[in-house]
Amino acid sequence: MKLVRDNILLDQDFPFQIWEVILNDENSHPDTYHWHSYLEITYVEKGQGRYFVNGQEYTMSEGDIIIFNNVEPHGWSLMEEEMHLVVMVFAPEFIAEKMSFFDHDYLKPFVERGSNFKNRIGSEEPISHEIRKGIREIYREWQERREGYPLMIKANVLRILTMLIRAYQDDTKSGEMLKEKKNAMKRLEQALSYIDQHYCEKITLDDAAAAAYMSSNYFSSYFRKVTNISFSDYVTRLRVFHARELLRTTDRSVTQIAMECGFNNISNFYRLYKKHVGKPPREKNS
Repeated sequence: MKLVRDNILLDQDFPFQIWEVILNDENSHPDTYHWHSYLEITYVEKGQGRYFVNGQEYTMSEGDIIIFNNVEPHGWSLMEEEMHLVVMVFAPEFIAEKMSFFDHDYLKPFVERGSNFKNRIGSEEPISHEIRKGIREIYREWQERREGYPLMIKANVLRILTMLIRAYQDDTKSGEMLKEKKNAMKRLEQALSYIDQHYCEKITLDDAAAAAYMSSNYFSSYFRKVTNISFSDYVTRLRVFHARELLRTTDRSVTQIAMECGFNNISNFYRLYKKHVGKPPREKNS
C-alpha cells in the first residue's frame, strides 16, 4: 500500500467541487491510499466496493454514503467491474468563515465524533435518503449553474451537515483532536516523501523518523496507526509493486529487478512478491 496526498485545486472564492466518477480496473489503484486537505462526502450511485479508513473496512453498495475529513487516509477496492460515485469535496473555509464562530459548528461531523460515528452511512439509515437527495440537488445546481447557484449549493451542504450533527455530534470531543492529527499528518507527509525517494535503497526506521522530526518509537507507533501497517511492511509493499511494474514494462531479469528494488536476497524477494501479488514473479519470456 502506498500513501499519497491528493492535490485538487479548489477555487479560492468558492472552494467546492462535485463530479461523477466511474471506477474500473483501468483507473483504480487499490494498493494506494490517499488523503487531502479538503472534506469529502461521496455517494455510491451504482456498484459495490470496499473502502478502508482508520483501520476499518466498509463494504459500500448502491445508496451508501461515506464521509472523510481532511486528515483521514483512505482507499478502496472494487467488488464489481464498475462503481459509479458522486464525489463532493469542499474546503473547511467553504463552511466556516474565519470571523464566524457559528459556522464552525457545521464542521462538527468532521471533528467531534460520537461513539456511534462511522465513516459509512448505510442506505438503510434514516438520514441516508435525505442526504442523497441533497447531493443530487447540489449536483444539479453545479451542472446547470443558474443565477444564485453558489448560494443554493451552500444551503444544501449546510443542511446535510446539520443532519450529520444531529446524528453524530458528541460535545465531549474537542476540535484540538483534529488539529493535533492534522499537524501529525503534515509531519508524516515529509517522511512519506522521503520514503518514496529512497525505498529502493537501504532505508531504516530511524531515517524515516528523522525526516518527520519524530523519535523512532513514536514514529513507528504513529505510522502503524495511520496506515494500519508497519513501516517495514510499507517499504516492502512499495518495493514489490515497483518490481511488478518493472517486470511488466522492461526486459530485465527477475534478479536484476529484485536488486534494483532493494531486495538483496532473491529467495526473500520471491517469497514477499508472492505474498503481496498472489503469484511468483516470472521472466517476461517464461
